[in-house]
Amino acid sequence: MTLSFAIWTPILFGLIILFYGSEKSSAGIRWLTLIGAVISFIATLPLVINFDIANAGMQFVEKVSWIPRYDINYYLGIDGISVWFIVLTAFVNMIVVIAAWEVIQTKVSQYMASFMILLD
Repeated sequence: MTLSFAIWTPILFGLIILFYGSEKSSAGIRWLTLIGAVISFIATLPLVINFDIANAGMQFVEKVSWIPRYDINYYLGIDGISVWFIVLTAFVNMIVVIAAWEVIQTKVSQYMASFMILLD
């Protein structure tokens, strides 16, 4: 469940920003985006902390039947390389949100929402 939370948090915040956002509240959108980016980064830390380097297989595996009729599953897992990419992506996300704080002046909510949704 930790892996799903880390993946779906920025998408959820992106959707909230997309529906909440307007050009009048660009400061609030920036703060909401930063909060979402920080929560997303914090959600990846348990993956690194609890990752077992002695285990060569996939870890934090989540498998849920999604469409059983066609045998389609929601299936996630990470290995030793991808755990670092997940944390790095979440960290870079925070940096980009901070870097875009004053640079993006028009359509702030659309930019921030699309950035958060496309993050994963």
